[in-house]
Amino acid sequence: MSQFVFIAIAAGLIAFVGTPFTLVVARRMGFVAKPSARKTHFVPTPMMGGAAIWAAFIVSLLIFGRGSSARELVGVVAGGTLISVVGLIDDRIKLGPFPKLVGQLAAALILIASGLEARLFNNPLLDIPITLFWVIGICNALNFMDNMDGLAAGVAATAAGAFFILAAVNGQVLVASVAAALFGACLGFLIYNFQPALTFMGDTGSLLLGFMLAVLGIKLNFPGVNPLSTWMAPIVVLGLPIFDTTLVTISRLRRGVSPAQGGADHISHRLARLGLSNRRVVIALYTVGAGLGVLAALMSQSTPLFANLLFGGLIVVGLFLVWLLEEIQRQPAAARLYPHLRVTFIGGGEAMLPLLEGAMALSRTMAVLVKPGEDALPPSRLQACLAVLAEHPTAARAVIAGSTAFQSDGSLADQIALANQTLLLQGRVLLTNSDEAGGLSDEAMVALQQTDLILIGGDLRENVLPMLALTEVNDALRRSKRARILAHPDPGRALAEIDRAAGPGLITHLITTDRAGEALSGVWYTAADLRQSTQVADALGRIWQSRARERGAPQPISGSIYG
Repeated sequence: MSQFVFIAIAAGLIAFVGTPFTLVVARRMGFVAKPSARKTHFVPTPMMGGAAIWAAFIVSLLIFGRGSSARELVGVVAGGTLISVVGLIDDRIKLGPFPKLVGQLAAALILIASGLEARLFNNPLLDIPITLFWVIGICNALNFMDNMDGLAAGVAATAAGAFFILAAVNGQVLVASVAAALFGACLGFLIYNFQPALTFMGDTGSLLLGFMLAVLGIKLNFPGVNPLSTWMAPIVVLGLPIFDTTLVTISRLRRGVSPAQGGADHISHRLARLGLSNRRVVIALYTVGAGLGVLAALMSQSTPLFANLLFGGLIVVGLFLVWLLEEIQRQPAAARLYPHLRVTFIGGGEAMLPLLEGAMALSRTMAVLVKPGEDALPPSRLQACLAVLAEHPTAARAVIAGSTAFQSDGSLADQIALANQTLLLQGRVLLTNSDEAGGLSDEAMVALQQTDLILIGGDLRENVLPMLALTEVNDALRRSKRARILAHPDPGRALAEIDRAAGPGLITHLITTDRAGEALSGVWYTAADLRQSTQVADALGRIWQSRARERGAPQPISGSIYG
């Protein structure tokens, strides 16, 4: 047992000492992860931490991992090194799914050549394909889980600890040595990777962790125990990354999206949507991983009937959780500090309606600002906005259609007054001033001052740019310490128009599509389609949660961030 303790301590110390070195090198080389729509960090972060994990794992295993089969040990080291190199190249130049798959396949073949393969059926024609599927699947499962500070390293450490206990009890030297080295390397790195992360492991680390956990699952066996009670043990130990991969694959296929495409739809993201902080999410998932390890140990000591019934029960629970988490994904993101987020909206054109609906999914305290005059919202657009704000849209449309105030001779002020007074609205429509010559109305000033988010979007020429050009509106927006969000499919052009009408530095946050966001170098948020209100609600929720963790006034975004 002391041998395994030395391996874990050595790996932990090497990772602890080596990670700061990779951090310095990564910064000098520009090897950093930049903030983007699907990432939770807000500053460029070094991402060579996986190299420290590799060094800690390999060095400690080679020095202290005696008593293992030399051939198998060479296969583990060679395969792990190859998969880490593939990950390092991908971190640097983005290989794409197919080259990464080829690298994973080559690493798996090295394992098989060294004699490491699953032996479920004792038939190479069946066992070799199962081995390839297992190795590639677990590599990608851990790679998928590397989406939040401290998550992949902590989940891998939990699984490695479970494998170590199971192997040590059953006298398996190689499995216990690999598990101890992996456990120590993860903990040494986790000190720098726990939220807020100072460095990331990148694919260099996540692919290596997945590869090594797959090796542990292949090699783990239970001498003297009925295989019908133990065949599922590796699957249960790695149940969390397997479940996460299954969840996002089903979800993306259901939505017509490629499973290889990244997205904020992992189990960690969905828990965060409920209002949990980063630390609470990862600690909750660590706990789940540890619980699965205990269940695997329990199954290995049970009768085949009980073990398989328990495994079947886990599958049923997993399928239920897939359904439940899909439902959570459809709901608007939770505001962490206020049960009802306050939103002020300035929009125009037909494109403003889904933005308004998205904001309404998040807010029950809504203020829509409208500027009177020739460039105001046309009556039909105003009617559509009122219907969105109404608790009963069909009834609202019927009342509006039958009102003389909404005929061609009705004034804008009369129309808004009627709607606010007679319809049961979940928000308010406010004139910025009572007449074209007047200043900013008191109600509009309060809406700009006492709000949590300010959303701007739609056809900017209708209502938006004329509104932003008003001196008092412009001044009130700039004095606000709230996020001023532009939602637009062409943010470069929209920012330029806003800069011309209202001056630079008005916008602090952006919501746009993936394609438009590729030209961005600053922090931005994605909505797959700005015409889908649920996508807008999700992006607004993420902005609010990020703002809830920040202090001070938001920094303005300049049009100069576009290439």
